[in-house]
Amino acid sequence: MKRKTTLKLAAALIATTMIATPFAAAYASPGERDHKGEYMRGEHGEYGEHGKYGKGGMFHGEGRARAVPLTTDEARTLVDAMLLKMGQSNLKTGDAKASEQAGKIDVVLLNASGDVVEVLKFDEKTGRMDRGTRHDLRKLIGKPNKDKAARFDRKFTADQMTLLANAMVIRFGNGELKLGDITETPRGTYTATVTNQAGDIVREMELSSVTGRPIS
Repeated sequence: MKRKTTLKLAAALIATTMIATPFAAAYASPGERDHKGEYMRGEHGEYGEHGKYGKGGMFHGEGRARAVPLTTDEARTLVDAMLLKMGQSNLKTGDAKASEQAGKIDVVLLNASGDVVEVLKFDEKTGRMDRGTRHDLRKLIGKPNKDKAARFDRKFTADQMTLLANAMVIRFGNGELKLGDITETPRGTYTATVTNQAGDIVREMELSSVTGRPIS
């Protein structure tokens, strides 16, 4: 094959790859793109600063100090929801209490036998898990749901959907919002209202009972 022909074919191949890659990324499902670090990554997940509901979106306040400091009950709810979404049935949440370190909350993580395996530390002001804690948890748990297809075979119950929706509002409402009513729709999804502290509805979202996420 002549050199000019070879160069033309190589250039065409490179161009095709450059065009195809963005389209492949654009059409990949949110679970394929974001699932790996969904709850441990914090800043850049689906609902983080650069995600679907990032700055200026539905929960645009993430990243700033909370209007009301995170409570121990809220920290425990965040861990319960994390374990549920990641399918960690061999782990469970233990006690949640104020840490000896000022401005921190400690949530105990237990195995199925009730033994302490990790103490998860949250910052009261931001409501986020500490960076060191996220790193330790990632090493402990590893990659969640290795069977990616299995994520779409499950269906969360009404109680589980309430937990997931509540955790979402805690995590991204900065203490200014709370979960209102959550009801199942005839087509099997859930409608949840988000209210201010006075109980006035400020947002309404439809959630998938398969992923636990808002349906766009």
